[in-house]
Amino acid sequence: MAEREIANPMEAGRSSALRAVQSLAFLVGLAICLVLTLGFAGRMLEHTEDSPASNLGERINPNEAPVASLMRLPQIGAARARAIVAHRNRAGTSEGRVRVFRKADDLRQIKGIGPAIVEDVRPWLRFDSLPRDGNEPPAR
Repeated sequence: MAEREIANPMEAGRSSALRAVQSLAFLVGLAICLVLTLGFAGRMLEHTEDSPASNLGERINPNEAPVASLMRLPQIGAARARAIVAHRNRAGTSEGRVRVFRKADDLRQIKGIGPAIVEDVRPWLRFDSLPRDGNEPPAR
């Protein structure tokens, strides 16, 4: 026999009604939390997809950026970033210190980088001239 029996059927009805209200309140609270979480996540995604076109300091110069910086570009992973640096080093070594990439379309020289990738990375790039000696900062 159960330790506590409910003698009154009215009490049993109140108890199950209370459980139903508590369950409903829990589900409503859970739904509100989910909606708020999705709303905040959506706002965060909006901010991460902003183009740095207005801020030149955030743009990447493929003529001098290391592999890690190039990997921050859309659709540029480790292999493509290494290929960009290797191409830049080969061309720079044979011709002295030169700007290998003068515009975004010059990246198409790299195997695996086509027109679609160039369009994706274009707003993230800058093409400064290289300094004449090691003491001059690049022109902006």
